[in-house]
Amino acid sequence: MAWTLLAQQFCLELGFGVLLALTFVPPAPVGVFFYRLMGTTAALPLAAAFAARIRSGAPPGEPSGEPWTDPAVFGAGLALLAFPVYSGPVKGARWAMGAAAGLLGSALATGWVVREGLPELSLPAQLVATLSSLATGAVAGSVGLAMVLGHWYLTVPKLEIRYLVRLNRVTVGAMLASLATLLGACLVFAESLRNLQPPLFGPWGLFYLGTRLAVGLALPLVFAAMAASSLRFHNTRSATGILYASTVLVLIGTAVSVFLQDSYRVPL
Repeated sequence: MAWTLLAQQFCLELGFGVLLALTFVPPAPVGVFFYRLMGTTAALPLAAAFAARIRSGAPPGEPSGEPWTDPAVFGAGLALLAFPVYSGPVKGARWAMGAAAGLLGSALATGWVVREGLPELSLPAQLVATLSSLATGAVAGSVGLAMVLGHWYLTVPKLEIRYLVRLNRVTVGAMLASLATLLGACLVFAESLRNLQPPLFGPWGLFYLGTRLAVGLALPLVFAAMAASSLRFHNTRSATGILYASTVLVLIGTAVSVFLQDSYRVPL
């Protein structure tokens, strides 16, 4: 899979993950700036993917490449058009509709980029690959957003602890979903993964897969349990520090995931 498509996929995954985690923040009284900050954090990688998509395949001297009817362009564009809603002072149903548009658009764009990068896969296999990609993004987005919310307790000391507790549980759910889709991908693509050189289930392949599992999922799950223990004592500073370390691990795991996909043509 071309690195340009992998880069687009990574940006779309990250934007989707941040938006997904952001939907679990309301009704926390964190202020407009929090939504502006995290909405921008989601929109920036989406905009990068959108720009790369527009320019990909452009003839020399032409400013644009992909047509506006391209599903990836349409999906990323839809998510960007919803930015003023999910990042602004809008509340209630209107905010939910904006967040839903952002999620649907980024998910559509991710699925189409996966389809374009792995055209040899059957429709069910592409669905598994897309779910694995979105779950990877959900882990990175939710852990990063939880870490930022932990810092928010320094500026809003009276913010109830239950909001961070809930978001920490969301990170656990995202990690378990990512683990399930990764194992599902290994089962669905087991034959091709064994036939590739070096085989995924050989020494070198297992080294990278083990790194993906240990650094990107297993250790962050342990850290999530540690953060939950700190939050039981209302110790948000310790929990935030743990989430910071977890964010670094998750990003390393996501980078290894991109490497594995480039090597084995399966989102893992």
